[in-house]
Amino acid sequence: MVRDEDGTSTVLVDGQVIALSEVAAAILEATPLDGAVSLEQLTDAVVASVGRPPAPLEALDVVQHQVHDLVAHRLLVTDEATAGAPVTAASVAALRSCLRHVMSPSPDRWSLPDGVSGTQLLAASERHRVTPTLARSSDRLALPAASAAGLAAVDRQQSATVDLLAHDLARVLDRLDHAGIRCICFKGLPLAVQAHGDVAARGTGDLDLLVPPADLERAHRVLVAAGWSPAGGYPSPGSSWAWRHFVRTNNELALVSPTSMVDLHWHLGPARSAFPDFDTLWARRAWVDVLGREVPTLSPYDALAHSASHAAKDGWHWMRGIVDVHRLIADPRTWDGVDRPLHQDQLLTVGLAVRMLGMPRHAPPVLAEAAEQAARVWDATMRRQATGAATHQPTRVPGLALVRGVRALRWAGASRADLWHHLSHSALPEWLTYQEASPHAAVVVPRVLGRRATAFLQRARAARAGEPSDGHSPPRDPRDTAARLS
Repeated sequence: MVRDEDGTSTVLVDGQVIALSEVAAAILEATPLDGAVSLEQLTDAVVASVGRPPAPLEALDVVQHQVHDLVAHRLLVTDEATAGAPVTAASVAALRSCLRHVMSPSPDRWSLPDGVSGTQLLAASERHRVTPTLARSSDRLALPAASAAGLAAVDRQQSATVDLLAHDLARVLDRLDHAGIRCICFKGLPLAVQAHGDVAARGTGDLDLLVPPADLERAHRVLVAAGWSPAGGYPSPGSSWAWRHFVRTNNELALVSPTSMVDLHWHLGPARSAFPDFDTLWARRAWVDVLGREVPTLSPYDALAHSASHAAKDGWHWMRGIVDVHRLIADPRTWDGVDRPLHQDQLLTVGLAVRMLGMPRHAPPVLAEAAEQAARVWDATMRRQATGAATHQPTRVPGLALVRGVRALRWAGASRADLWHHLSHSALPEWLTYQEASPHAAVVVPRVLGRRATAFLQRARAARAGEPSDGHSPPRDPRDTAARLS
């Protein structure tokens, strides 16, 4: 973990810089490298470090939510042997059955299958980030009283956090609008309204903003002036070659504040050619009401395409993304705006959503075709969802992650230019370039490639010796801070 001079903390996971909230950073600092710590001990340490959260939030609930996110990013591991509700293959299968029921028109109440407790179901829903979905259908679930109460408690906690996030979103949009910068807010709260009809239906997360590439530096300055600090590990806007290279080969960067994190995008994803340009997206944008504030977001069809691509990028690990896609494909308005076919990765996500959660009424023919195609990834996806295995595991074989990334981009409809950007970014990632201030490629590139070659050789030697290696040259991979949470 790296803490910048302004107090923001970042970690490096699989070559990507992840900004941490104050609570997440305090959790990692309080977790021993080779020991165990309880949730209550972590909560005490967080309160001592950053204070108690504003009412009606409870410190223990906030810490528990952050722990789930850190486990999802493999920065912490939980001791399932001592956990009260281990997530099992049976509980994940029960969760899929439960979701399929609540998204169907059936008037019946769903009951737990034999061998799965209500606590285990809630643990699986937390891992897969669909607790709000279950909470909003609790009248259709025959759960034990204690489990139903726990479901409602988690949902109340997340709903309270949503209010704070919505306030920050309104503040961001006001600042950008005052500066004359167009902005589309996507994922997160707007997607919850658009796909689910409820701003709190997806829980909490980041604020994802898309601005025109030409306005990126101005938007960055506006957000910094509004109180969001640049996350470490990214080059600073300006004339440096590192910044130009970063903008050319990436699509987002993070800024953090005490209450939220902004992911500032200038393209929707690494496969830039898979989506329309900003002006086209802006011309057909939709508007949603986020707690009284009209927010510009993607059109329903563009939201479907992006949500499907995002779920595929994560290897369909989390059910929440598949639920989002199913909600969108079940809305006839989504198909009114079709202007291009879905790409391979998007079709596979749509097919998985149909196979997992059912065929919507009045479904267009493409859904049946997608469900057929998804058969080839079904078994692997079910195993991944059941085990919680990460989809972006660091590999011992140098270059294997690059090959996998290229294959994923081709599925996503990437152009040759997109593939070249990916290769360039892999050779010269921001975690090796961000501190380079020179504006000249001839100065920076040889220096960075030298460090990259050293890291590559270290990884190759580790692979021959059968030792794990992250392949990075920075002092220590943040996964080394992962500890067992009891």
